[in-house]
Amino acid sequence: MASLNYSQSCSTQEGIGFAYNLTEFANATLKDETQSEVAIVGFATAASTLIILFADVLLSLEYKKRGSSSLWTRLLKQLTAKNASRTVVLTLLVLVLPLVLVFLFLALVYKVLCLVVIKRKDEHFVEFLDSFDVFWSLEDDTSKSTINALGVIESDSPVIIANSIKDKLQNIYQSDRIRKIFYRRSQELGFYYWRKYSLVDMNQYVEVIEVPDKRDLQIVDLENLMTELQKQALPYEDEGLFKILITKQTVGKCFKERGDYGIIFRIHHSVGDGAALIQLLCQSFADNSDCCQVNWFSFPDGCSKRDSPGNLIDMMRKLCDIPIRFVDGIIRKPDDSVLHGPGLLGTKVFKWTQSDENLLTMVKEIKDNVENLNFTDVLLTALSKGLRDFFTQKLARVPEEVAVILPIRFPKTLSIKSNTKLKNDFSVTILDVPVQENNFSIIKKRCNLLRSSADPLTNFYFLKLVCSVLPRSILQPLLNSSQATMVFSNLPGPETLRICGGNVLKSLVFFVPHKGNTGLAVTALCYGGVLQFAAMADTALVSSAQDLGLILDGMIDEIHLLHHLYSNK
Repeated sequence: MASLNYSQSCSTQEGIGFAYNLTEFANATLKDETQSEVAIVGFATAASTLIILFADVLLSLEYKKRGSSSLWTRLLKQLTAKNASRTVVLTLLVLVLPLVLVFLFLALVYKVLCLVVIKRKDEHFVEFLDSFDVFWSLEDDTSKSTINALGVIESDSPVIIANSIKDKLQNIYQSDRIRKIFYRRSQELGFYYWRKYSLVDMNQYVEVIEVPDKRDLQIVDLENLMTELQKQALPYEDEGLFKILITKQTVGKCFKERGDYGIIFRIHHSVGDGAALIQLLCQSFADNSDCCQVNWFSFPDGCSKRDSPGNLIDMMRKLCDIPIRFVDGIIRKPDDSVLHGPGLLGTKVFKWTQSDENLLTMVKEIKDNVENLNFTDVLLTALSKGLRDFFTQKLARVPEEVAVILPIRFPKTLSIKSNTKLKNDFSVTILDVPVQENNFSIIKKRCNLLRSSADPLTNFYFLKLVCSVLPRSILQPLLNSSQATMVFSNLPGPETLRICGGNVLKSLVFFVPHKGNTGLAVTALCYGGVLQFAAMADTALVSSAQDLGLILDGMIDEIHLLHHLYSNK
């Protein structure tokens, strides 16, 4: 999941990347973990000013040993470096904090009352959506929170594939781990909840589709098909959560017994983030599940070693930094360019790169030859070049920077072989990517600063709190994405899979949704050892798939250039 009104809104996912994952807080059987986490957030926010005041006493010896200034001095410098508005907003937040806490308590009481009413009224009620599932249910007419994945699968016929998938779905219907995918999403009294039915018609979820007047399908036909499908509702009048479609025609001319067919997965983001959906594909549909090793955009490994004194200090520093990051999100100015600002129309265009077996190898070699460089750093540098090419070739003003939403997974680890339930586990943050000048070192530095900042943590707990308590009418304007230009999500994928009994999934790309007036999303997926880029944009910003291809082509050109410059160092 995107920049919210103050700093978020996608992915996902992701690690984009950003990303965007508990409403059990308001359930009659509130889980202890969720209660404690929300309580910690509330009290931490209420006591943030006091923490900042005495943190210097706790940490002064450590910082003096390092020869650096005190925490209080650095915080004061931060407050005065940008402008006085940061100080004013922080002061106002502290003043209104008691009212906010009272309001949240009343909202929680209201939600519990609604729970009682809904459970008595609806016999199919299961539970309220978790907080991050709620986030992806806050849709409008121009932004649908559906993850779209497009692949090419080899099989004897599309009907055989469809029947095999239906049989597989029927067999796994009773699985507790993925039962959520067969739920239906409903809304009552301002809150989203899951409904469960005893009977499920698999024909609603799997379908063979035919493109009129075509003997075989070319890339442009698949692009147009994706645009048309994006407008269609999911099963059961959009209460269903997924749809799998197989093209009746082959992709390209077929000169052999087995043909290549298009397969499209449309899954609502409330089901889970990109990592959870990759797990679903590998564990429930595939015959094999080997993982492709690509790192997430994530926090340094040392952050998980909580028993280390140094990491304890860093944790406290992040806690003290949370109020500042929260205020910075509020006062952030929206981007201003041809790719951000106009009202969105709701119609999307799609574009993706063709398979290039050398691209992943080149990115890895660039990463290995530059010190302290991450996989996503290379991709973001390539994205900078792609955006600049788009602005230049469209004769538009090239902005100095573009705000890019990155999904970051919590936890960062992805194990396709683990039996993780379907859920959204993510945070989001915003990276200002320089566009006028493609400075590799600047992007690398900004990515490293972002990894060590408290911004993802701030956004994670803010989303977790408000989406657990507040009704839709308040969340919809509060979490509207209005600041960032685009979402970028980098997802590690598996090796080549065989689906439902030997049908080879030969290629795969995916497209993440966006929110508010953030109308562009670019993704990177490593599948079968091949790295492919894909993009989806609203037609109010990009009129055709060919124009969208300017960004993707620029990314590939930059990777080739970086490989030439750095691979032999």
